[in-house]
Amino acid sequence: MAEIDTTALPTRQTIPDWLNTNDNGDVKGIDTLKLSEAIIKDSPVIGVPFNGSIRYYKYNGISWENLTEKSARAYIEREALEKLKRYHAYNVKRMQDVSKTTLIQTISEHNPFEDQRTDIIAFKNGTYEIETGNITPNLQSHYLVNGHDIEINKDGQAPNIEAWGGYLFGNSWQFIKELLGYAFIPEYKTFNTIAIIVDEMGGTGKSYFFDTIVFPLLGTKNIVAKDMDTIAGSNGKSARFGIIGLFEKLSNIHLDLPDTRIEVPDTLRSLSGGDRIDVEAKNADALSLKFYALLLFGANQTPNIAVNVALSQRIKIVPVTAPRARERPQEQAKRALLWDEKQAVKEVGAFAYSVLTAYQQAKQRGKFSTSDEIETATREWLERQDLVTTFLKDVSRDDDNLYSGGVTKDQTWKLFQLWLSENAINSKIQRNQFNDKMEQLGYVSIRTRQHQSSEETVNPVWSWDGLDLDPYFNE
Repeated sequence: MAEIDTTALPTRQTIPDWLNTNDNGDVKGIDTLKLSEAIIKDSPVIGVPFNGSIRYYKYNGISWENLTEKSARAYIEREALEKLKRYHAYNVKRMQDVSKTTLIQTISEHNPFEDQRTDIIAFKNGTYEIETGNITPNLQSHYLVNGHDIEINKDGQAPNIEAWGGYLFGNSWQFIKELLGYAFIPEYKTFNTIAIIVDEMGGTGKSYFFDTIVFPLLGTKNIVAKDMDTIAGSNGKSARFGIIGLFEKLSNIHLDLPDTRIEVPDTLRSLSGGDRIDVEAKNADALSLKFYALLLFGANQTPNIAVNVALSQRIKIVPVTAPRARERPQEQAKRALLWDEKQAVKEVGAFAYSVLTAYQQAKQRGKFSTSDEIETATREWLERQDLVTTFLKDVSRDDDNLYSGGVTKDQTWKLFQLWLSENAINSKIQRNQFNDKMEQLGYVSIRTRQHQSSEETVNPVWSWDGLDLDPYFNE
């Protein structure tokens, strides 16, 4: 007796519910709404209310990334095209109808992206829970906008990155690690730090280190590079349009600060305090936004900023301690023995875990690990930024034998103006502000007839008791 063949017969390709066909399988039409829903399910897109308009995002498997309405439409049309082509149902009208319907279907009544979660971070291999250290599957419902296209590695080591960073920053390397860990967190309330990396030698390779390690670590899509003038609205630049680029970014890294004095630090204070700021975008109404982009700058010399108490407590000057490497073959050869750059690139995932752990420890302490080098550099910089203090250090003399009753207030103010002019400093400080600062520094206002390097006056004149200026400024 012949054996019966039980092999299943081939079946016709499964027909999706959005495709209408006749009995012969020929395409009669499509259900636009059902195809739209299928696209949203397979290739998630969402439109949310934003400043009286709609802001679009698409999910890339790690996080949601912002895209313009034009880009959203093109993305949806491409997805529609692929599905229609697969079943030989494509024509331009169907594709455009599906695109229009889908774009409307994506619109949400509320914006789930407004308050980003600070307890989880999305990586290529899953979502890292900061408190527990667990890694769970990435979820659309987390609505995270700052994903990282690297795999966090909890079990790996980063010896080459550690050697590289330690060589560049010396005792300040731990601070840099904690700062980079904080850059992953979409908030600016825990720490209000603004870091300025100063490379007085130049050519030490700090920019190359950032390009090779830091940018891949944080993700180039999560970083912008606005200069301080643009952010602060100084030297003719408007902050109103400049800072909109910081929205939904993790860090602003600009490593080439200009050699100009920045006189308007209000925006810097607001940004580093996590406050809402009124901004304007091109062809859009003004709106109030909250920013969390960590401000990190670099320069070959310390910047000249008009600081107040609040800002002075936030800025940290981080000196680069490594010697110059550019055009120095011996130094380059020395570095090649200390770390392997190609291996360092492979360690970024392990380094991500290392910096997040460092940040978590800093958060528990309530402060960053600031080295003596950072403390000294920051203190010396602040002294230079305080114009009145700097002026007095430049022009005062300390000689008990030459005490002459002080300098008149009028003379002191005129000499301050001369000092500003000779140092090419364009200051907006007013005379009453100058006098207030003098009193804060401990100088007492008295009426006296005796004055430094001048004859006694008939009537007492308001003077700064005990102030003695260098003879050069008595002319």
